[in-house]
Amino acid sequence: MVATDPTARDLGRILRTLVSTADDRRAQSQTPIRTWAVLGEVRTDDGLSENEHVVEHDRIGRQAVRLAVDKVLCVGPTRAVRALHQGAVMEGSWGDEARLAEDPADAAPVLHADPDWTPQPGDVVLVAGPDVPLAEIVAVWRERLGRAVVEVDAATGS
Repeated sequence: MVATDPTARDLGRILRTLVSTADDRRAQSQTPIRTWAVLGEVRTDDGLSENEHVVEHDRIGRQAVRLAVDKVLCVGPTRAVRALHQGAVMEGSWGDEARLAEDPADAAPVLHADPDWTPQPGDVVLVAGPDVPLAEIVAVWRERLGRAVVEVDAATGS
């Protein structure tokens, strides 16, 4: 699933769609299916202060954990992305469910070197963020990892 330039408000709904899609696939399959959220900084409502913008990202990280997303990879150098990661960790993501990468180039080794952090066929992956970093992450899966990427509109599920 690819969500290009979603708002923080949209992302809550999109995360629920991610989990629902995986649940539907699990019901039809005997193989384990994991959920992944690869998230960058997203837009928030106009008029929010920088601190409120950061708090919205913390909320998204917490929501991902509450929805039981299996892996949350936060990508970006900003304070908001660090809050996204911290929200996931503080909500109860223990062990190795949440990681932080400075940029898409730093995310590539995370997604390639560690088998537990490499999406497998059948896994449902959401990549959400601004256009340019989003394209770089999808390219990593296609080019470096040799994974087929089927882009699904996160808003419609098709």
